[in-house]
Amino acid sequence: MPKSPKILLIGQGLAGSILGFELLNANCELTIYNSPTIFFTSSIAAGGLFNPVTGRKLEKTWLADELFELIFSFYPSLEKVLGKNVFHPMPLFRPFANDEMKDWLLERKSQIDHPYLDWTEEGVWIKKTGWVEVDKLIEALAVYFYQQAKVFEKPFVYENLIEFDANQFEYESEFYDYVIFSEGFHAQQNNPYFKHLCFLPAKGELMKIKSNEASEDYIVNKNGFLLPIGDKMFKLGATYSWKDFSQVPSETALEDLQKKAELFGLKEYQIVELLVGVRPATQDRRPFVGFIPGKNIGIFNGFGSKGVSLAPYFAKELVENILHQKEINPEVSIHRFSHLFSV
Repeated sequence: MPKSPKILLIGQGLAGSILGFELLNANCELTIYNSPTIFFTSSIAAGGLFNPVTGRKLEKTWLADELFELIFSFYPSLEKVLGKNVFHPMPLFRPFANDEMKDWLLERKSQIDHPYLDWTEEGVWIKKTGWVEVDKLIEALAVYFYQQAKVFEKPFVYENLIEFDANQFEYESEFYDYVIFSEGFHAQQNNPYFKHLCFLPAKGELMKIKSNEASEDYIVNKNGFLLPIGDKMFKLGATYSWKDFSQVPSETALEDLQKKAELFGLKEYQIVELLVGVRPATQDRRPFVGFIPGKNIGIFNGFGSKGVSLAPYFAKELVENILHQKEINPEVSIHRFSHLFSV
C-alpha cells in the first residue's frame, strides 16, 4: 500500500481551510502554517454568497452546473463532521433596475436558457442561492485541524524551505512531499514562487447592520447585496477598490455603502460593524491551482469573491491530481503561465 503523502499547507483562509479538509479526507498527512495576526484575510470579511447567475444578462456563472451540484452536498456533509450549522440556502431576488432594463431582459427571456430563474413582474428570483458563514466555518475547521493535523500559528519563512529535489522538501526539520501555498492576496506581495502571477486583488468593504425595514426571508441583489443573517441583522455590500489594501475602513467606501442602503429602501438602520478584506482576484478571472512545472510546489489561490462555490470543486481536483495524477482543468492550472516559470 503506498504511503500517504506528507503535505505542507501555508494559509488557512477559506480556500486553504477547504483544501486542508479535503487533504485530510483523502488520508494525507497534513501540516499547516498560518499567521492570522500578520496576514488578514478576505475570508473573515466575506459576504459568503453563492449564486449561479452572474451579470446584467443573467447568464450562468462559469461551471455553474458542476459547482452548484457539488456545494449542495459538500457543505451539509462538512456540517455533519464539524457539528456546526454554516450553510444557509436562501432565495435571492433581483429586482429590475428600471423599466428599460425590464423590457430588455424580457425580450431576451427566451434566449436565457437555464433553470436557475423564476421571472416575475418586479424582477427575477434566482434558485440555488444562499450564503455560508465563512468566519464560523474557518473557526470550526481550525479546531478540527488541531485535532487531525499539525498546526503552527506563526509566519512561514520562505527562505527556510529547503528543496532537496522536485518532490522532497524540508522545513523546520520536517520533511514533505508537497508544499502548497494558499495565502490569498498576500502571495502577490510576498511569495517568491508565485508573486509574478497575474493577480488583481480588490479590497472590499461591507457593513453589518441592524434594521427592521427589510425582509429576513431572502437576499436582495441590486447593485450590491442585502443579506439577512438572523435577528434583524444584515450584511450590506460590497465595495471594490484596486488601490488601497489596508485593513482600515475608508470614508469613501462608507459613503458608497450608505448609498446602497438607500437603494434597498433602508431609512433607519444601525451600523453594527464595518468589515474589510482584500479579494484574491486574478486578471483572467480564473483561480490559480496546481504545481510549478516539474516541482511539487503548488498554489491554491485566486478565487476572488467566489471562493464559497469554487474552492470545494477545485480542492477535490487538486487532491485527485496529487493522489492519481489527474489533470487539473487547464483554465485554472498554473501551467497556463508555464512561460513564467523557469524549470
